[in-house]
Amino acid sequence: MLVALFATPTAAETLAVMSQNMNRLFDNVDDGRRELVIADDRFHSRIRTAAKIFGEQFGLPHIIALQEVENRNVLQQIAEEVWRRYETRYRPVLIPGQDVSGINLAYLVRYGVEIRKVEQLFRDSFLQRDGSPLFSRPPLQLQACYIDNCLTLVNLHLRSMRGLDDAAQRERVVAKRRRQAETIAVWVNRLQKSEASLSLLLLGDINALTPSDEIIDIAGILRGNPDNRRTKYPARDLLQPDLVDLSELIPRDKRYSYIYRRQKQQLDYMLVNSAFAADVESIAFSRIDYRFSDHAGLIARFRW
Repeated sequence: MLVALFATPTAAETLAVMSQNMNRLFDNVDDGRRELVIADDRFHSRIRTAAKIFGEQFGLPHIIALQEVENRNVLQQIAEEVWRRYETRYRPVLIPGQDVSGINLAYLVRYGVEIRKVEQLFRDSFLQRDGSPLFSRPPLQLQACYIDNCLTLVNLHLRSMRGLDDAAQRERVVAKRRRQAETIAVWVNRLQKSEASLSLLLLGDINALTPSDEIIDIAGILRGNPDNRRTKYPARDLLQPDLVDLSELIPRDKRYSYIYRRQKQQLDYMLVNSAFAADVESIAFSRIDYRFSDHAGLIARFRW
């Protein structure tokens, strides 16, 4: 369970932002795309569980960034269930990506938060070695304002580590993961230089470990401080100044979001620019509830 701070509804002077991988939450409708179709009872059970956890454990955050959801219908069903339970309204935000299995990035945004802009980043970027899309799930940018302040969020779900142990796949997997991280880092660096006072938050499932795996430090590229001391492939520092990894504020024994072969791992992050870092009030991972997802949720509150 989360600490009590996150069990109560958010106050007007704070902004609560959450990130959650939903573990392939498809709906019960066959869209004819050979996508996974969940049985009615299973789908509605997952919707009810999501609404309950967003309300009871996370206190109905102002902005919920989601990974691995199929479509707007899934979001709308969650929003309607939240309304039935808590009389709190959310707006669904989703732009379909290019993932062959049909999973997408999305947001649920509480009424009272103004949506200024929604944009899919790097959709037309391609991997040079084979011409495939660089991002199967293009980063989803949201510019939102609450009370008198605005925030730019970038929801991420980067290429997984699957294939790194396969000699036939490793080079392509490394090339894609590195290019994804470097593309985002260059974009962030330009944004920081052009809008120094901007409040910026990168969040989501970046499928990278801290400390890094022995292949390449993807999380370090995104932070601006890659550790090349133990990795096979060197990574470049492309950020000045670095981003701040808010998860480092979480006690080390609680700093994980996934369990792989009984090993606790951190795959999910919130990274902020230095102008916004001073505004963080608290941050925590939830426990992993496998009825809901195989990832822990990550929630932060910011002084607003």
